[in-house]
Amino acid sequence: MRLALLTDLHFGRARPDLVQPLLDAVAEEDPDLVVIAGDFVQRARPAQFRMARDFLRALNRDWIAVPGNHDIPLFNLPARVLWPREAYRRWIHGDTEPDRHLPDARIVSLDTTSRWHHQRGRITTAQVSRVAEILKRESGQRTVIVVAHHPFHQHPEIAKKIMIGAAAALDRWSDCGPHVILSGHLHLWTVEPFVVRKNRSMTLQVHCGTGLSTRVRGEPNDFAMLDIERGRVEIRRMAADDDTGGFRQQARYRYYCGGDGWRSED
Repeated sequence: MRLALLTDLHFGRARPDLVQPLLDAVAEEDPDLVVIAGDFVQRARPAQFRMARDFLRALNRDWIAVPGNHDIPLFNLPARVLWPREAYRRWIHGDTEPDRHLPDARIVSLDTTSRWHHQRGRITTAQVSRVAEILKRESGQRTVIVVAHHPFHQHPEIAKKIMIGAAAALDRWSDCGPHVILSGHLHLWTVEPFVVRKNRSMTLQVHCGTGLSTRVRGEPNDFAMLDIERGRVEIRRMAADDDTGGFRQQARYRYYCGGDGWRSED
């Protein structure tokens, strides 16, 4: 099974010269499903959401998505407090936490946006419990893939605060079974399994940069391709190439899942 991971498109602050190359690159990779991990727009305005919706239509692919913190209003305080996800539901999709049952994977989506925090996300106890139950049921059967805008783990030099509840979520999930987390938000590329407890690397993080935004944090615009078989995942970074005007493979990572969690095959 093949997935494409896009995140942080930021229509309203997107590079127009990369929109068609990104669509072309996804089409060439021919994924079974496109996963979009939030921040479709820059300021949750109708004109920006309209561009995002046009992009989704142009994908001409099956897709699922979660909202990001930029997808809820920032300056319209009444809308942010009372109807934070109304525009997202109108323009993108009515379900902010879609799940998918696929032959080789179970995809679990989490809406980690918070009306009370401008950037910082939040995961609730109910969300943690839902994922934990799915991990227990799917253990040894299918790869469980958790999709969220905000990362659950990041390096100490990152200025943004880690999501509220992230550490507790990882701690509980590590007892339930191996899993993959797809996220965005930081506009930085990271692929790594990390040890949560008991010397087991149960979480494999695939943290994508930004597909289209002009805010690239010194890195190229990118997206990720994932090829998934039972117990194995191959991740490829597809990065924008200014010389050719398109996207090309920049790196590849291969992991397998054993009794002590995720390990690199390379």
